[in-house]
Amino acid sequence: MTKIREKSFPPSPFLSVLEAAAYLGLGRQTLDNFRWAGGGPLYRKHGGRVLYRREDLDKWSDERAYEHTGQATPTTRH
Repeated sequence: MTKIREKSFPPSPFLSVLEAAAYLGLGRQTLDNFRWAGGGPLYRKHGGRVLYRREDLDKWSDERAYEHTGQATPTTRH
């Protein structure tokens, strides 16, 4: 069997559920709940594995930017 060297592939743009949760500063269960109820970042399923793209996590976070605590909806910045 031929062993594939890691250097053969560019870094993956995908993060596991645990990696995505850590990236966002959330618990794994929080992301699991978002997938079940909706409202969370976009995710993908490769086989049975749930993966998140860092770009989608950043976009989801950016959509939740507020300027102050009295603000009812996130700030829209262009």
